[in-house]
Amino acid sequence: MANISFLLNHFPAGGVERVTMNLIPPLTYEKGHKIFIFVCKLDEDKLAGCDMPVTFIKLPYRTTDKRNKDIIAKAVRKYNIDLFISPIISPKYLFELRKENICKVCYILHGVPFYELKEIENGFHIKGRLSDGIGGFLKKHLLTKSKYKLGYYHRKIRLRYKKRYETFDAFGVLNDHYKELISKEVCTSVNDPKLFTLQNPLATIAEDYPLVERKKRIIFVGRLSYTDKRVDRLLKIWEKVCVTFPEWDLMIIGDGPEEVNLKRYVQKNSLPRVQFVNFTSTPEQYYRESEILCLTSDFEGSPMVLLEAQQHGCATIAFDCSYGVRDILSPNWENGVYVPNDDINAYANALSKLMADDELRRNIQKNGVENIKRFSIEHSVELYDAMIRKICSTP
Repeated sequence: MANISFLLNHFPAGGVERVTMNLIPPLTYEKGHKIFIFVCKLDEDKLAGCDMPVTFIKLPYRTTDKRNKDIIAKAVRKYNIDLFISPIISPKYLFELRKENICKVCYILHGVPFYELKEIENGFHIKGRLSDGIGGFLKKHLLTKSKYKLGYYHRKIRLRYKKRYETFDAFGVLNDHYKELISKEVCTSVNDPKLFTLQNPLATIAEDYPLVERKKRIIFVGRLSYTDKRVDRLLKIWEKVCVTFPEWDLMIIGDGPEEVNLKRYVQKNSLPRVQFVNFTSTPEQYYRESEILCLTSDFEGSPMVLLEAQQHGCATIAFDCSYGVRDILSPNWENGVYVPNDDINAYANALSKLMADDELRRNIQKNGVENIKRFSIEHSVELYDAMIRKICSTP
């Protein structure tokens, strides 16, 4: 048994938080660990009815703010925390916590390795951002682009990964393919005992395909952000298919910085039958009611939204933007569909085929329910528990 803490920005929120929510009960009740969560923003109303045997420790500053370091260190000592787990985010003060030997530290990369480079590249395409003045605009579009092309950011981010790997006690990734990528970049063996594969889990696994009446609806579930989720691509795809399928509608579930721009695009282009729904921590009803879930991200680690949609019998389609997506939806056109990344026309054609063919859609939905058995909570909990016990038992 160990005292484990997670560091999160906003709870509950996106996929990382859902993974954490899925892990907490079995890690507590079955494995005997005690869980703590350090969080900047806690939405207690959204946790109503959830089985969360966890102690929350509110941080008064933004998660990355160095002023949190002393607060965290004090709590770590107070609760005798053995292992501090940081999914995705890696504030500079974590290095100080580890060097001071306050507790063991594990960093878990919940995204595709080097996703930061794609975020920088996509940032170049955001239009109308002149709020920083001409100087700021020119800096981003001239200096930053030049540094990107010359490989400056790749070298900088590679050194950042290497420092995390060398400083922390464990480095977790979502699949074995990512494990190989990280080992090459930080110059270590893929079998290094410090490097762990920690698969994303589903809380429960359906035994059979749910026989429910579904609406002819396409849904998107997730954060409305440009540099990664690229919901703007979904609206362009909908623009190509909506006239041919007047009985179908599109529902976008989530919130984020791009919400205003997306709604503006819908209005400007008079896109029909598009509905925006606020973020919900319980999107299951939408999965069960809808026929197809669309993921249009430019990069993903191992997207929980695909697994959750398949769990509830919803057909899934995505851009082939990472090994994580391909791993879930392979073989293509059997339990899901993926198309070449950024090929809007290919995506629209594939989506049209799914919408038009009821039998094809039903087969993909049924196979999806079977596919998710590979992502059982039992398997993921064993991986996490093995990592926790190994790190905590190491001097």
